[in-house]
Amino acid sequence: MSQPKSKPFPAITGSCVCNTIRYRLLTSPLYCYACHCTDCQKSTGSAFSLALDIERHNIKIISPASPVFATREQKPGAFYNHVQCPKCKGELWNNHTPVEAVCTLKVGTLDFPSLMEPDLHIFVDSKLDWVTLPLGAKTTPSGYDVESFWPKSSLKRLEVCVQRAEEVKKNRITAMKEQKDELPGHGQEEMEEEFSGEGEKTPTAVEFWGDDEGFEKRFKETERALQERLEKLSLKLKEEEAKKNMGQTAI
Repeated sequence: MSQPKSKPFPAITGSCVCNTIRYRLLTSPLYCYACHCTDCQKSTGSAFSLALDIERHNIKIISPASPVFATREQKPGAFYNHVQCPKCKGELWNNHTPVEAVCTLKVGTLDFPSLMEPDLHIFVDSKLDWVTLPLGAKTTPSGYDVESFWPKSSLKRLEVCVQRAEEVKKNRITAMKEQKDELPGHGQEEMEEEFSGEGEKTPTAVEFWGDDEGFEKRFKETERALQERLEKLSLKLKEEEAKKNMGQTAI
């Protein structure tokens, strides 16, 4: 059975507040969710946080400037790693996921955040009373299990991402072991610390093809919803381009 031709993913872009850092998503998110826990309410200063999980290598920086990595102690003994703009300090994504090569991106930093409607609302037990969720929205009283909620295509992408990240890390550690013989005093602890973030160097993503008949109903619904969002994005981009062209013609 031949594979269908790959279609280019729409230019879903985003930026920090001052627009110094701009980025583009190279593929669809693994999953999108809204968190209503009290920690997110306090850290955002809002009713809830809205985030999407995606492989690090599927976020491309398209601005001349590059973001910087920052670490802060959110709670005593709990350190929080994230990527931010070096100018306005606006946070773009973080590393809250258990998998090193996957990051959690703030949906509000997208140019068209309305496209990423949450697949799931979590910690609704602490949801603010005046927040009304859409009819039929999926919810959990507290956290959620990835295996139970993510579509099969996302789980497959996650599996490949983890395998590749481990291979890259293993190769780097092997190289450091060889270098250790030539550089006395470079111990194992230093080596592991230096290469603890190899998920950043995960190879380029591959296309995933499958038969819809083999997917669960939940995945089909998620895929359909995402396609609708992408179509809306394409329409908005065309409208913006038309307005821009009209403005240039007027000048």
